[in-house]
Amino acid sequence: MPFHAEEHVRIVPVERLRPGDHAFASYADEASRWSTIGSFAQTGITRGERVLLFADPAVPETTVLEHLEAYGPPVGEPLESGQLKLLTMDRMWRPREISVERQMAGLRREVEAALREGYPTVRSAIDMAWVASYGADIERVLWRESKGCHYLFTDAHYTEICTYDETRFSGDVLDRAAAGHPTALLKRPGTLLALPLVEPGSGTYGLRLVGEADLSTREPFNDALRGIAGSEEPRVVLDLTELAFLDVHCARAVLRLAAEDGRRVVIRCDGIHAHTFLLLGALDIPQLTVEGE
Repeated sequence: MPFHAEEHVRIVPVERLRPGDHAFASYADEASRWSTIGSFAQTGITRGERVLLFADPAVPETTVLEHLEAYGPPVGEPLESGQLKLLTMDRMWRPREISVERQMAGLRREVEAALREGYPTVRSAIDMAWVASYGADIERVLWRESKGCHYLFTDAHYTEICTYDETRFSGDVLDRAAAGHPTALLKRPGTLLALPLVEPGSGTYGLRLVGEADLSTREPFNDALRGIAGSEEPRVVLDLTELAFLDVHCARAVLRLAAEDGRRVVIRCDGIHAHTFLLLGALDIPQLTVEGE
């Protein structure tokens, strides 16, 4: 991959986005493009949010709807009610000429209108193909991404993902766009990413798992556990707070490692996963601590 997210960027699966998040996503093929957009939109519909979708202007609306329905129930009803809105980006600044300031102001008007109509939050998925389609200045767009749009997210009523086609943007632009967002998405829903968890001077081997831990990701999950077993630090911290899904087999594997390892092991996770560990016998492992959110 020709670019990377900076260390300060929070990497999450699309299902773990929170109100107020501004996230970078990229795709190299149609499957990864629509899996991210489809999961994002369907999650918003399920949660009762207003969903704004700015698809690639070259893609017909009928095709967009077909892709959305591949990741959830039919969207005819939310489309008819106005919960789901298919928009083109030029609507944000017309009838005046293009500018990123007007684009942001238009988005803010959409958010305010949705809140007046009773929606608790608003989310938008923006395919950045609009930049070339409408002749936007990429430098102004990158300024918008990194600095100019912060005010849209301050009240946590608005969530946005910006999806970049890796074949249309240079590596430098992708690097700068990724660095300009405080959050980045996994390349594809249903995958697993293992990241080091750095706690300087603590004598700790730390690992953070992001995505889904199940049968389809069993190989990278087992690799992560082998890395823990092979480490020599006296303490282990396994951060699972950004896991969207943890199956029972993987949870048991974590507990088995904690029981056999002998070192102090700390598992950080959300309440659902903490409950799973407790049901599977975490309290019977004296050197294990489960910290649930």
